[in-house]
Amino acid sequence: MSRAQHFRDYLAKKPGDRFAMYSLALELKKAHEPGAEAAFQALLALHPHSGAGWYQYGEFLREDEQFERAQVVWNDGLKQLRDANDVEGRRSVSEIQGALDELEDELD
Repeated sequence: MSRAQHFRDYLAKKPGDRFAMYSLALELKKAHEPGAEAAFQALLALHPHSGAGWYQYGEFLREDEQFERAQVVWNDGLKQLRDANDVEGRRSVSEIQGALDELEDELD
C-alpha cells in the first residue's frame, strides 16, 4: 500500500484530520500526482491556519513554474496566519515571507 493510500484510508475513518490531510497532500506532491493541488485546497479550506499547508502549496505551485499563483497562495496564507491564534501558524509567517521574497527576487 502506498503512503498516499494509507492517508486516504485514514481520512475515510477520520475525515478532516489535519495531519492526515497535510500528509496526503505532501505525498501526492512528492509523487507529482494530479490530486496534489486539490488535496492542498481541501486542507486549507478546513484548516486555514495550517502554516505548513500554505507553505507547501505555494512551493508546489512554484515547482510547477506557476509563479504568479504561488505568490497569490503565499500572500493568502500570510493574511490567514497573521490573524492566527495558532503557534504553528504564526511560526510559519517568516518562512512563507522568506519564500515569497525569494520568489519575487527571482522574478525581478
